[in-house]
Amino acid sequence: MRKALLALLFLLPAVIAAARDSSQLGSLVRLMEHYYGKQPDSLEVYALRALPLARNSGDISLETYIQTRRATQTFLGGHFDKAVSIFLETARKAEKHPPFTNLAFLYFELSGVYGKNGYLDISGGYIRKGLAIAAFLGNDSAYADGCNRIGVYYERKGLPDSALYFYRQALALNEKAGNNMSKAYSYENIAGIYGQRGDHRTALGYMKESLRLKESTGEKIAISIALINIGETFAGLRQFDSAIAYTLRAVRLAEDIRYRDLQKYSYEFLSGIYEKKGDLKTALDYHKRYSRLNDSIFNETRTQQLAELNASYQTEKKEQRIRALNQQNMIHRLELRQRNIFLVVSIILMFASILIGYLAYNRRKLKEEAELQIAINRQQEITTREVIRAEERERRRIAADLHDGVGQLLSAALMNLNGFFERSGLSIPEHPQAYRAMNLVTESYDELRQISHQMMPSALLKAGLATAIRELVHKVDPSRLQIMADIEGIDSRLNEETETVLYRIIQESITNVLKHSGADKLHIQLTGDEQEIALTIEDNGKGFDPRRSEQGIGLKNMLSRVQFLHGSIDIDSTPGRGTLIAIHVPLKVREPRPVPIS
Repeated sequence: MRKALLALLFLLPAVIAAARDSSQLGSLVRLMEHYYGKQPDSLEVYALRALPLARNSGDISLETYIQTRRATQTFLGGHFDKAVSIFLETARKAEKHPPFTNLAFLYFELSGVYGKNGYLDISGGYIRKGLAIAAFLGNDSAYADGCNRIGVYYERKGLPDSALYFYRQALALNEKAGNNMSKAYSYENIAGIYGQRGDHRTALGYMKESLRLKESTGEKIAISIALINIGETFAGLRQFDSAIAYTLRAVRLAEDIRYRDLQKYSYEFLSGIYEKKGDLKTALDYHKRYSRLNDSIFNETRTQQLAELNASYQTEKKEQRIRALNQQNMIHRLELRQRNIFLVVSIILMFASILIGYLAYNRRKLKEEAELQIAINRQQEITTREVIRAEERERRRIAADLHDGVGQLLSAALMNLNGFFERSGLSIPEHPQAYRAMNLVTESYDELRQISHQMMPSALLKAGLATAIRELVHKVDPSRLQIMADIEGIDSRLNEETETVLYRIIQESITNVLKHSGADKLHIQLTGDEQEIALTIEDNGKGFDPRRSEQGIGLKNMLSRVQFLHGSIDIDSTPGRGTLIAIHVPLKVREPRPVPIS
């Protein structure tokens, strides 16, 4: 009993120290949040004090969060290179661990830096990595943030309809979660699309709702962005006085929180507005402010780097003194408890051995499970591929047999009947039974040819996907269904499997619309680039509720074909409002790899 009590007394100071560090870390993180977007220097000081504690605790998620806040604030201050350096250093460390939510947010913020500087492909890559983590973890808030980001990506790529689709997805998720700040950004993004279309009044309504939500949070960075956006919207309405009023409010906030990028933009924007009003003197004054701020960033950045080095040096000296004091205290405690050291060390070694054995076993088990899952996924993919290939081979065989076998027989029968009537001198209209027999043979031959071409269209084999789709659309009776097909970026042939699967999806969609939707208009949009193929199919039919409707064979076939191409499919439909199907298929798919086990 006495030995056990002494062991507890030995471990008690370490437990107390850990609790004290945890409490201090929580306080520092709260101070960071308080100063974020308000006082960048204070945020940096508290972040640098919190980082060693987070690292000592082994909390990689919290460490990633602190570094993301630092890098974002640095970026807003106009120091792009330093922000990217912090982001990438943190990402390299975080990627060695299993996926977690704060890594997704880091990818989203990093994508914003690259997108702001025109690197759209790099930006899009980081957004997709963040979305993959959010989907894997089932985090709706992170997924909504990713939808907003991918919408901005598509908007910058010149695809406003796709951007609007993802903005609305993000808004729906944020409304469900009650996240006011994310809702505000969704409203702002939707307003931007309406502004591009020239509908500035609708855009203004969304912008003001965004400002109201941001003001309820009190975050100055977000409020300043909303104010400058409203100013731009008023400028689009040629209400220059209102534009100036809102922009000046944004300038005051940006100057207060040292948001230099927004300061520069606001000065330049005000210069242009005053020039349009004819106030050239004020326009010149704001242009000079813009030039001075732009020229000063480099020198200020160097000064700030020196200050950071000095602060880091001072912090390191303090930490060294603290470590020395702790070491002296540890030596003193060891001298006082020298008689019990052997027992304590033995207990620690025993527990360490058990822990190491458990971790090694668990690591091996996780690795085996990951490898097994990869093998299962690969086998499922091979099975699906072979089923689809067998289906297409059977279609071709049946089509060939119908065309070359039964088709030739019907053609010969038709020729023989024609020859018989010519030689016998019989008049077909005077003999109704002969007339009906002739018509039945003719209709059977035409029907057989149509079935043969539907099962394997020659245009798909000879001319490619774009030509085959246009030929398929032209075969549909416009009195039953008007189809508009927009095809862009499909200038060269894709691989045979991709072309066949996409053609079957469109063919199945047209069949479903004709049979079930009651629509009279159908819009098919197919676009492609080096990264992916995007397909949207939209009708004005009666729609359905995807959550309650049981999936028919046609829809299940469509889903399995998209999965075969490693793509994604989203179905947006409401009873009475029609149906929108959005499909994205990557052109380069990597083989699955096991998740790293650390």
